[in-house]
Amino acid sequence: MTKPALVDDLVRVLRAGFTLVSVTTGEELRARRLIDAACASLGLRTVHWSATSGVSLRSTLEQCAVEGDRPIDVVHVLVDPQPWIDEHVVRLLREIGLGARRAIVVLLGLFFDFPQDLEREMASLDLPLPTREELAALVEALPANARRGWDVGAFARAASGLTMSEAARAFELARMESDPGEAVRRVFAQKRRALKKSATLEVVEDVSDVGGLDVLKAWLASRVQAYGEEARAFGLPEPRGMLVCGVQGCGKSHVSKAAASVLGLPLVRLDFAAVFAAPSPEQALREGLRAVAAIAPVVLWVDEIEKGLGAGSQTVDARQVRVFGAFLTWLQERTAPVFVAATANEVEHLPPELARRGRFDEVFFVDLPSPQEREEILAVALRRRGRSADGISLANVARPLEHFSGAELEQVVASALFRAFAQRRELLEDDLRIAAREVVPLATLYEEKIQALRAWGRTRARKASADRRVLDLFEG
Repeated sequence: MTKPALVDDLVRVLRAGFTLVSVTTGEELRARRLIDAACASLGLRTVHWSATSGVSLRSTLEQCAVEGDRPIDVVHVLVDPQPWIDEHVVRLLREIGLGARRAIVVLLGLFFDFPQDLEREMASLDLPLPTREELAALVEALPANARRGWDVGAFARAASGLTMSEAARAFELARMESDPGEAVRRVFAQKRRALKKSATLEVVEDVSDVGGLDVLKAWLASRVQAYGEEARAFGLPEPRGMLVCGVQGCGKSHVSKAAASVLGLPLVRLDFAAVFAAPSPEQALREGLRAVAAIAPVVLWVDEIEKGLGAGSQTVDARQVRVFGAFLTWLQERTAPVFVAATANEVEHLPPELARRGRFDEVFFVDLPSPQEREEILAVALRRRGRSADGISLANVARPLEHFSGAELEQVVASALFRAFAQRRELLEDDLRIAAREVVPLATLYEEKIQALRAWGRTRARKASADRRVLDLFEG
């Protein structure tokens, strides 16, 4: 098995003469073992410090320097030092990085917030999630009688995206299942639970039974086979993703589910609100994207991307700029088969560098429903609530509702049913008409803005469907 990337990276920077290194990861035990292995390969021993060592961080750094010409043979590994890094400690670390103190220090933690002058003196490394090769080795390390009938590759794929300790626990739980199929499903279930704990990622469970969007689905269907080796041999790049714009309430979020359903891939949502709520947004984004790459191929859903990245805001801070830059770089440079399905409402706030080709394969527009679609959306909403349209002219109800989105049409049906239920009778056509008059659609409330958006979509994006643009999104 090839050596983990961290071992090679750490050996490389130490040989290059770096005396100050940071390793960012949440897998402390695995990282400590790999740091020990990297240092041992260079003939160096490691001494680990933590807050429970009984010695302050300042004292440890003051005493760790080697005097005279004696060779450095110890690497001091500081575990979770961030809370104890004050101005004095920063100065000590900088002197080590500059060579004024002869020592080698590796800082290990979940995140770091260093002054810029200190960052310039250190090498910064990340510990990637375990590769499938490492996970396969973990499976093979189980007793043979505990993994009877197991497909090692299938279990490694199922555990992709987990840390080594999470994968080990998942495999132990899988051992309780006698059927290999149930065992691998147990690992998948553990991965869903682990990703739900992530501050930035959310597994979207049900991606089936999404209809409509014929043009979009045909476009996706042409890319289903583009993930295989045959496509690479043909010269095809892997699909990058799509940016979907449109009127609010017309089903843009369903587009991501349609993408996952057609491509037959799991769907994961990236939550930028959670990214910016983290102590270190840049690190939270890196961790989330690293997990996404580990479980690839996957569809990554980024909803209302322009809001998540602070586009158009008058109070964009340095953190948003750095996160936006890091995300743009990842969109452009990613090599893992991650299909990004991003949605946007406020297209005027989309920076050109986000929407340009290379980061997305196509830009789609989801419009307000046509008269026929409005009629059928009402019928679908009634069916979902156990009602038929017998005796009701949905065409007459739908015809004047030209500014209504699909979501607003569903609300008309719900409000009409509330009215009928309160009067202890069945639904009437007048209930729908009265409910519709009580709704002020978004396209009327913000008419100029919505019309500008639709005009933008007609000339700058591809329609998501030919005729039945919105209807089928509300079926199922």
